[in-house]
Amino acid sequence: MTTVNQLLDQGVALKRAGNLQGAKDCYIKAIEMDPFNMMTYISLGKTAHLLKAQDLAIRCYLASTHLQLAPIEKGIKENNLPMHLKVQYDNFPQNIFTQLPKRSAFVIFIDPNTPRHVAHSILDLSPKIINENPQLKAYSEVYHAHILGDGTHDTTLRKWGLTSANQIETDEKIYIPQGRNFLIQELNWNKLSNGDVLGLYFS
Repeated sequence: MTTVNQLLDQGVALKRAGNLQGAKDCYIKAIEMDPFNMMTYISLGKTAHLLKAQDLAIRCYLASTHLQLAPIEKGIKENNLPMHLKVQYDNFPQNIFTQLPKRSAFVIFIDPNTPRHVAHSILDLSPKIINENPQLKAYSEVYHAHILGDGTHDTTLRKWGLTSANQIETDEKIYIPQGRNFLIQELNWNKLSNGDVLGLYFS
């Protein structure tokens, strides 16, 4: 029987080969087998972005963030966070904690990956936003090549006269803050203990 990890590996291979629908099908099968694997939602979110399925991508990133934060919120309440997280939690600025909907939201600030992904789906897949902010066009194409993973990332950077440092800087200045704000506003914070992300974000 095919395992979730095998389906995820197949999805990556199909995505890199350009078979985006095949990759999407693999990830959906993986979710049907295990609806609580946050990495499956990240993978499906990236593929949905590549397919320009904005709504699906955003829902996937909300689901993955929910699954990431739920055990952390529980760990904070029970005072048994893993050591690496406890160190970061203890050193997180108290003045920012007071502005967060739940204390586990600090992870959105120390792990920028999902905020970055969701922001690219929100901004890059909105024609109106790209038309009004033409400077983002280049970065939307660079990001597309980056998550596609077919070896065209460096070529796309050169096409636009950009460097990886430019990409990182733009993510940090524009995309990641937008993604953090979106997740803070849209996540079902009061239902973190409910692991039914399919019901919470896809119904």
